[in-house]
Amino acid sequence: MIPSSTTISDEGRRTRRTLLCLFGGIVALNLIVWAATSLSSGGSVSGPDGSTFVTTRDGSAAVAGMLERLGIEVVRSRLPLDEAALSSETTLVLIDVAAADYTTSELRALEEFLDAGGSVIVAGATEVVGRLLPDASVWRSQGGSIAHPRGPLLEEDSFQSVLLSGFGSFEVSNSDTPIWVTDGEEAVAVARSVGDGFFAWVADSYPFHNDGIGQGESAVAIYRLLDPSGTVVFDEVRHGFRQNGGLWLVIPANWRRMLGLAGVVALLGLIAYARRLGPPHDFRRRLPPSREAYLEAVAGIMSRAGASADATEVIRTEARARLRARTSEGADLAEVAAAAGLDGRETEAILGESRDDETLMAADRGLAILNQEQR
Repeated sequence: MIPSSTTISDEGRRTRRTLLCLFGGIVALNLIVWAATSLSSGGSVSGPDGSTFVTTRDGSAAVAGMLERLGIEVVRSRLPLDEAALSSETTLVLIDVAAADYTTSELRALEEFLDAGGSVIVAGATEVVGRLLPDASVWRSQGGSIAHPRGPLLEEDSFQSVLLSGFGSFEVSNSDTPIWVTDGEEAVAVARSVGDGFFAWVADSYPFHNDGIGQGESAVAIYRLLDPSGTVVFDEVRHGFRQNGGLWLVIPANWRRMLGLAGVVALLGLIAYARRLGPPHDFRRRLPPSREAYLEAVAGIMSRAGASADATEVIRTEARARLRARTSEGADLAEVAAAAGLDGRETEAILGESRDDETLMAADRGLAILNQEQR
């Protein structure tokens, strides 16, 4: 028995509409957010906080730009620290690296860099300092709004004050020397000598941001802290910028999230369309097998049962009756068959006396043609 035409169920259609609407809503929401951000940013380049590629208020493009205008060579490194070229005249700057993962080989490269006479400046809360210096100062969230230079490692008259965000200060260890302190004597920047190199950590990264570097004497304070004698290298790997990082890293973060959600929706769609337990729902109608294959099967069955001759005679009688109905009595049926579109083999099968399997199939083809012509 040929199964009746089936298609996706009503429940499947509702699920499909729901998934499509959900996916369309996610895409539309991201487009709206992207458009609003683009219009409000005035053409700014958004991205991770502290990145020198980012021109929004929490980026640090202004720091790199200031140094470049002063004629200092600036490198925005997209290589891991154990692969970057760091000489003893280099100043390495890590801004807002937070809980970034530095490998053991990178930490070893930092130690060797400092021992050789390099300088490392860290801005903002981070875990890398504790891994690099076991006796490092402890970062605290409590901070101040303004800081002044202090200590033998920094000239007292290098600047008057630097504005802060009020977030970040230190519980100073015995190995560190405060170099920026608030009016309440809280240390917001500490420094020490490591080997032949110089290490400094600023608890509040606000002066390094585009929004903070233009406030008060922040630009002067940062320049005095860096005091570059050679190249200044900014670590951009921790902000997601890698050499040969591939297309995925170039896509904005919100679009990456949207694509991830789209993948989840697509997976749910596949699950919704998949065959489940019970009677399956086909997307296309199941058509019967080709007539020739069907007839071959029937002919084989009838041949084994010895009934092919009877079947041939039944088809032949019906086909002849249809040919006679097309013309007057006594006309040449072969000519009528040719006019109806039958070929010689089909005509011979209908008008002849042979009763083998091939004759049965040819006669049936001829009868099918006559039925179509009659319609």
